[in-house]
Amino acid sequence: MSQTGISSIQISERGANKKIKFIVGGVLIVLAIAYLMYAGLQSNATYFMTVDELYAKGTTVENRIVRVSGMVDEETIEFNNRDLILKFNVLGENGQALPVVFNGPKPDQMRAGTEAVIEGTYDGHSFEAQNLLLKCPSKYEGEPEEIELQAIDKSS
Repeated sequence: MSQTGISSIQISERGANKKIKFIVGGVLIVLAIAYLMYAGLQSNATYFMTVDELYAKGTTVENRIVRVSGMVDEETIEFNNRDLILKFNVLGENGQALPVVFNGPKPDQMRAGTEAVIEGTYDGHSFEAQNLLLKCPSKYEGEPEEIELQAIDKSS
């Protein structure tokens, strides 16, 4: 009888050890997944601000990836067709100008009154944009009747 008592104690200890190992392994896996999610979100997180907010933050946003919104200053648009370098200023609400350099094709919508959303890095002097998004001007929005009338006028 003493032998069966000893073997049942050893079996229950082994079962408890397996449960503890399973719980510890599960907690480690959950912690690893949580860390990877946190690290991924931090590396992809960008701040969205206006030109005025960018200048107000000063050196705290230098050399960090940020997203900035402002109006395109048509008078400052320069495009080098050979090297595909687009330079222009984005204006803030207070009229402050942010010089922007974008390496890529010039969008067709690039004109005065267009709101630009640029994503890239600010070095304290100019903004180097990796992504350039332009909001469609309001001239493309209209009443459906106006669009039908224009189509009728062109066909007659």
